Amino acid sequence: MVVRGMILAAAAALLVTSSGPAALGGSAESRVLWQGPVFAGAAVVWGEGTAGTGSLHLWTSGRARIVYTSNSLALTGALAASRTLLAFERSYPSCAPQPNVVCPQAQDALVGPLRGPFRTLVRPRKCVVADVADALALDGGVAAYIEVECERNRLQVVMRDVTHNGPPVTLRDGFVSDGCCRGIDIAGRYVAWSNERRGEVVVFDRLAHRLAYRVRVGGGNGASELGFDLQQDGKIAVAYRPLGSAGTRPATIAWFSPATRWPHVLAIQGADTRIGIADDHIALERYLTPKKSALVVAGLGGRTQTVARFTSPLRLRGGFDFDGRRIVWASDRVTATRVDCPPPGQGRPCVRVESGTTTLWLRVLSGGTPLAIDRLPFVDTVAQG
Repeated sequence: MVVRGMILAAAAALLVTSSGPAALGGSAESRVLWQGPVFAGAAVVWGEGTAGTGSLHLWTSGRARIVYTSNSLALTGALAASRTLLAFERSYPSCAPQPNVVCPQAQDALVGPLRGPFRTLVRPRKCVVADVADALALDGGVAAYIEVECERNRLQVVMRDVTHNGPPVTLRDGFVSDGCCRGIDIAGRYVAWSNERRGEVVVFDRLAHRLAYRVRVGGGNGASELGFDLQQDGKIAVAYRPLGSAGTRPATIAWFSPATRWPHVLAIQGADTRIGIADDHIALERYLTPKKSALVVAGLGGRTQTVARFTSPLRLRGGFDFDGRRIVWASDRVTATRVDCPPPGQGRPCVRVESGTTTLWLRVLSGGTPLAIDRLPFVDTVAQG
């Protein structure tokens, strides 16, 4: 199950090198983590950029291999994995290059076995929808995703049995203006999606074809920066704070269930809104001080186990994933920083860039030490924060 969260606020900016304009993958020496890591059964998957090309990597049995590579890979888009399937978004020109013709970008999503081949899951679209973020999820052989109807200005929550090549089934539709759907998740018989403008998470029973329950966070005051994750039995974990407060306020952590539907607020706070739930335990980056945090796993009663600690020059990078028994994450160790300014006349501002190493870690919670599964050097990438 993919853990929702930021796709690297700084990495959402383009990467730069000292010699010229921004480039997606940074310099040829860089391997820049953009997506994940996430579990795919016993394997781990992540997306990275190198010199303008995106690639998806699958680690299993002590070995990492590339399963997809293309300059069309949408490295700021959604990545989802299950035990048997991998799904991801692409972005590419919708027409062949023509003189004096502006060719809009098309976006779609592919799905397939972990090592491919991959086929279309979400039909191509040419419109840009700011409200749609991590709107792609997998559980077993079933996918849930947000499909955008550009002509009708409408969003649809869709489910599809990929393993049996089933047809798309619409669970719910709404309008772009209502703020749906920043994130979507699927687990067991349930599908859930969020609406930041309403500060809301909707949980739908896909087998009974009905709403299971709906929750509001932030005291019912509406708009929130909101992260959530869904458990097989319909419980959800949420992390939320007022919109616009990123970096200034820690996130409230709570969980809900179909049986109670009221918030069970934990005494600990999140450094941001990335969160996961599995086996009645919640994974999050815990806020300690403005400059210190820790990756922890908490029981529903609040008792915590610390997995890793972060303080400069070490920080949590990107997302993480948690399956109740194992947790996978990435950390940056920054070894050099400098200010990069363009040649006169280019027009872009000066930026602070960093170099260092990103390490991907896997840990079994019942014991043992974290295992480093890969190391990615990054060179002159735009600084986070």
